[in-house]
Amino acid sequence: MAIAIGCWGGFAAMLVWHDRLPWPLVLLGFALLGGWYMSLQHEVLHGHPTPWGWLNDALVMTPLSLWLPYALYRDTHLDHHEVELTAPGVDPETFYVGVAEWEHAGPIRRRLLVINRTMLGRLLIGPALGPQALVRSELARMRREPATRRMWLGHAVGVVVVCWVVFGVADVPVWQYLLGYCYFGMSVGYIRSFVEHLAVPAPASRSAVVRSGWFFGILFLFNNLHHTHHALPGAAWYRLPRLTDEMGADDIAAQGAGLYRGYWEVARRYGIRPFSTPVTPLADSVTLS
Repeated sequence: MAIAIGCWGGFAAMLVWHDRLPWPLVLLGFALLGGWYMSLQHEVLHGHPTPWGWLNDALVMTPLSLWLPYALYRDTHLDHHEVELTAPGVDPETFYVGVAEWEHAGPIRRRLLVINRTMLGRLLIGPALGPQALVRSELARMRREPATRRMWLGHAVGVVVVCWVVFGVADVPVWQYLLGYCYFGMSVGYIRSFVEHLAVPAPASRSAVVRSGWFFGILFLFNNLHHTHHALPGAAWYRLPRLTDEMGADDIAAQGAGLYRGYWEVARRYGIRPFSTPVTPLADSVTLS
């Protein structure tokens, strides 16, 4: 609940005081708040912080990022926990592509996919590339599923309300909010998710552990301890550090997706060098579509 109060209090403070800050600080503040809000949404969709689902959803269902309905994020992320991790066309959160998609991609598309496997590329172009497959699938669903159309209609109403408050009442410049909260807020989330999954053969863990200090720990609600989260997805965020130590997650991750001593290590190793190939190396062992 303290995290929810912090997210909403910080958002309100930015709306009130944005015009008293230099625009680079406004972008940075919005970006951190956008990433933090996504961390809060992630915590809530796993059943926290109260026993009442309607109250939990009320904390995070406002579409502050404008583009992604919370219900869609909830459903796709829960699917992510049930399917084979990293499998293209199966795992809704993977950045890997299948062999067929790679073979049909043009040279520019291929180059973008490679750049997106570097940390700098993920932060700069990831928010533009990441939602594409999801948007395409949602457009197809809207044509055939009335429930999907109703969800997006409700989302559109929420977006109108958010835009009225942010741009009309608070008078935040449109470019600052779209670039800071919406685009770079996703970039902040991509710092966490950049190395969290690696396509390695079973039975090795495909979920990494990135150790961090309290700043990134609070920002990401310790979801950077990702092997532990996937092993115990119902565990509250503040329990993950202790559980990580108790289950020996560092050693398990080190033998699979990887163990990192912080995000500076990730940036140093993969800032401009691809973290992995865009094409899944497990093409013979996963179901591609």
